[in-house]
Amino acid sequence: MFNKLVRIGKDAVLRFTQNNTPVISLDCVYDIGWGDKKKSQWIEAAIWGKQAEALAQYLTKGKQVVIYADDVEVEQYEHNGKAGAKLKCRVVNIDLTDNKQDTQQQSKPQQPQQAQQQPSTQQQGGFDNSFDDDIPF
Repeated sequence: MFNKLVRIGKDAVLRFTQNNTPVISLDCVYDIGWGDKKKSQWIEAAIWGKQAEALAQYLTKGKQVVIYADDVEVEQYEHNGKAGAKLKCRVVNIDLTDNKQDTQQQSKPQQPQQAQQQPSTQQQGGFDNSFDDDIPF
């Protein structure tokens, strides 16, 4: 079993086989390494059946999902004279993650922006809040 947090590379397209079985081919990517050595690893994932039909509208470019896959294989290819490899798999289960941008946009009420007032430097007790909180010990 292979499981990985991935980003979707392009919107999912729902197709049907000759037997009317729903299927999605999903291009996903995750990063390997750090800094200058960072590379992208692409995965061609297939989602079959009712799960494919139900999830198609939610699998859009840039979304993060966790895929759980079987039948993982490495496919070698050549593109513009360069050799490469991608993973191919059959998705058994998929978890939709909560993208912060999506939830922030949905939960924010649409109100006109008002000028924010600067807080007073003194509290009711007359203490000054403008002192530096960095204590060196």
